[in-house]
Amino acid sequence: MRRWRVLLGLALFAILAVEAGPVHPPLRTGTIVMGVPRDGFVVLGADRLWSNALPRSDDPPSERQGRQVKIAVHDSLPLAIAAAGIATLGSEQDTVEHIRALIAPLDRSRLNFDTIVEVLRVDLQEKLEVIRGPAKRALEKNPNDAVARIRLRVAHLTLLIGYVADGRATFGTLELGDGWKAKQEGPPRGAVAWPDALDDFYAGSPYASTSKMFGAAIQDPAKLAEHVRRVIEAGIREDARLYKASDRHVDGPVDVVLIDAKGVRCLPSCSPP
Repeated sequence: MRRWRVLLGLALFAILAVEAGPVHPPLRTGTIVMGVPRDGFVVLGADRLWSNALPRSDDPPSERQGRQVKIAVHDSLPLAIAAAGIATLGSEQDTVEHIRALIAPLDRSRLNFDTIVEVLRVDLQEKLEVIRGPAKRALEKNPNDAVARIRLRVAHLTLLIGYVADGRATFGTLELGDGWKAKQEGPPRGAVAWPDALDDFYAGSPYASTSKMFGAAIQDPAKLAEHVRRVIEAGIREDARLYKASDRHVDGPVDVVLIDAKGVRCLPSCSPP
């Protein structure tokens, strides 16, 4: 069994070159989120299931699981960010809504990858440290503190960033935890995450190779958006087959957005939150 399977209940993430080999993303995050760039556009997709990492025994079902839109869209710029990782950054502070508020002040003069990364990194690292710092200190006192261990494990973010400026698409990722790492990727490479429960499924699926996963041969925006939806929906169906409703890792509806020179729009349309 591969070493990375022991990382409990989180998912895999990768920036992958398109090649003939299988997809084996090395980082984990509890969702299915996917981004695929082309020269003039980017497609982002995500499932919607939200799960409370630290439910209390008397929490009602609505506090244990719910639905969360995981793609933050700028109101006027061709910019969107898909988020995987911790769902809330504090009491009543939805992570995706917070990301939307962070990017809202951006204008076209600041529509570049380094600027977007810095806007996100400075604020979000501080928010994560509020959670990670106490958890690390608690583990120093008691290495068997299960709650602190879970908090430390879930307090991270992986963001897929897509935008179009001057007719050219840019796609990249920002990973945030104790440190941070940002990287741009050009077509036909992409990024994908899924729960570790779906490792075997995706390894044996029609999308097992990176070229198939990211639809390397697909250039039409609508067809690529449909491809991304199929990849995510396939994982959701498998998760439903393997687990009862209360133990599900991912679920629909699936949001898929197209980012191009015209702006950001859902394909075919986004369901209400």
